[in-house]
Amino acid sequence: MPLDKQRKIFHESWYRLAGSRIALRSSVRVHRQMYRGILWYVLYEPFTNQYFRLPQGAYSFVSRLSSKRTVGEIWNSMLESGEGDIPGQGEVIEMLAQLYQANMLLYDGVEDGTKLFERDKKRNRKKVKSTLLNIFFLRIPVFDPDPLLNRLRWLIRILISKPMFLVWLATVFVAVKYGIENFDALKDQSAGFLSPSNIVWVYVCTVFVKLFHEFGHASVVKKYGGEVHTLGVMFMLLAPLPYVDATASWSFRKKRHRAFVGAAGMLFEFFIASVALILWANLGGGTARALCYNVFIICSVSTVLFNVNPLMRFDGYYILTDLLDMPNLQQHSARHLQYLLERYVFRKRDAEPVAFTVSEKLIYTFYGIASAIYRFFLFAGFIVAISAHYLILSFIMGILLCLTMVVIPVGKFIRYVFWEPALSRVRNRAVFVTILFFSVLLGILFGLPVPDTFTAPGVLEARRYENTIATEGGFVSRVYKNSNSSVKKGDTLLLLRNSELQYAIDGKRAEIQEAKQMYNRALSEAPENMSPLKKRIAVLRQELAELEKSKRELALIAGIDGVWSAPGIEDYVGRWVGKGDSVGILLDTTSFDFLAVVNQEEGARLFGQRPIRISVRLHGDVFKELQVVSAKAIPSAQDRLPSNALGWFGGGDVETRSDGTSEQTAEPVYLLRAELPDSVGVRGLHGRTGKIHLLLGYTPLATQGIRKIRQALQKYYRM
Repeated sequence: MPLDKQRKIFHESWYRLAGSRIALRSSVRVHRQMYRGILWYVLYEPFTNQYFRLPQGAYSFVSRLSSKRTVGEIWNSMLESGEGDIPGQGEVIEMLAQLYQANMLLYDGVEDGTKLFERDKKRNRKKVKSTLLNIFFLRIPVFDPDPLLNRLRWLIRILISKPMFLVWLATVFVAVKYGIENFDALKDQSAGFLSPSNIVWVYVCTVFVKLFHEFGHASVVKKYGGEVHTLGVMFMLLAPLPYVDATASWSFRKKRHRAFVGAAGMLFEFFIASVALILWANLGGGTARALCYNVFIICSVSTVLFNVNPLMRFDGYYILTDLLDMPNLQQHSARHLQYLLERYVFRKRDAEPVAFTVSEKLIYTFYGIASAIYRFFLFAGFIVAISAHYLILSFIMGILLCLTMVVIPVGKFIRYVFWEPALSRVRNRAVFVTILFFSVLLGILFGLPVPDTFTAPGVLEARRYENTIATEGGFVSRVYKNSNSSVKKGDTLLLLRNSELQYAIDGKRAEIQEAKQMYNRALSEAPENMSPLKKRIAVLRQELAELEKSKRELALIAGIDGVWSAPGIEDYVGRWVGKGDSVGILLDTTSFDFLAVVNQEEGARLFGQRPIRISVRLHGDVFKELQVVSAKAIPSAQDRLPSNALGWFGGGDVETRSDGTSEQTAEPVYLLRAELPDSVGVRGLHGRTGKIHLLLGYTPLATQGIRKIRQALQKYYRM
């Protein structure tokens, strides 16, 4: 027998349990379930409301437990009978220990009542300890809601019915329509959602929503014959919220029933969110409208971040485990990652695998890594989001986050590596690999220079360009050059027609002719009038010259060589163009500059050190890198953007004022003008946005991270 197989079957502590006489309690109920074509058994103890799931081989052993035979006799008889899926001695010890903690076992020869409550007390202490370690999701049971749910069966039958499902669909459909129509208003109102003046209402609305959410879970459990014996308070991210224990769904044989229990809370929330959105869209304003908005945001955001997402152990997680037929997905993922560490890093040959198929290995690996990363960044992002309004609270939560997700896990890992008995045979290698890993990690973070870069948004500008402005108003009679046409200096772009101007010219010419005739008559009749008439003729001729100049200006002439950009100019024929109106822009496409907007944090570094390398990538063509010939930072703070497209109102990244001024920045910025080479292939792209990439040097990642944290503390918290 191979060594690892022998260790899997036998266990060094078996002698402590082999002589015990143990049996299942008579009150334990058994339910059969199928997972991925494999038969499982769910044990349920109504007295303590505990559930335990066993595979067929383990249940075959547990079902033979009796006060008339010892554990060792039962296991040996199964081994001699040649049953294929007999659990090993180590598995039996672990399984019986868990059943013991769940108060499902009856021991012969002891005062069972006393032991029952002692075990229950130990289990509660262990539960409290694990809950305190998971400080962000404390759970405190309050009372048994099952009698109340029994009295509300009539309401549950109405809510969970086909007619109500049609009402739900219609309500959600109408709400989606209102949401699409009012998307901008919904987005704008979110700015004050976490403000101190609204936070109390946010919490009140959250409690209201979560009560209906938990009632949804309990209702479906009741509908399919389950019992709900716990309603309590869960401190989600330190905020007290209601919760119910819906573990009775574990005993449901049909997968769709178990999945429906997990989805029920979200379905109730979607209905509430839909009603709130419809009311919000039809109310004029005031407190009622604000409350409806709070309810809608809470239902949508909390559902997406927590309930729907299977990476958290909420509704989406249990739905996923039921759909995949992979119960205890999170625990098995953690054990699978531990197995990979022990087997392939520490070289522990007798490490017991959790996954046996390729799909299981991939799912466990991905889920174990992704869920840990998601939880950390979700909580970190939430802390950063509330820090703008509640600095002290965010500081406390940050400390708790570091303790529960960094300090304690690292401490457990170190204790596991240095003192775990299971690693006794590979202790030296485990310690060496661990020390080497952390040494390399710290060396990379604090000693390895990496590119120190930053990017800034900007806009492409032709180095020479000229706005085509009508210096005289008129109707467009002819377009000589279409948009994006190449033109030469002096070419006619379009011609305007102004009848009033022509009438004025004709009238002025008639006045000049009249003045000449009066001058000729004065020559013989009244010589003293000749001098005033001569001056009048000169003034009239000057006015005529100005009118004729205005007539010539009805033809728009190109002032430089380049490309005339005038979108839609072909449709201008017959349209009035007012004096001072811009009808297009002339671009010298032989040379371009990129004008970037740099924030104050990066601006200080930009003026303090010379960039090693600068390049530009334009939106829509990110795979083409444009090298910069030279760059010059303007050493003066600006409060206006070179283009509306760079600000928030234009879809850009730069924060602008909320008063509707799309070009005025919320805080001062610096401009960086980068000269691009003449042959970059960007003809006609004046006004196109992009990003400028600057390499300032090489510094370790930890140094860069510490600098960014200090800048953020100084900027947002004045620390």
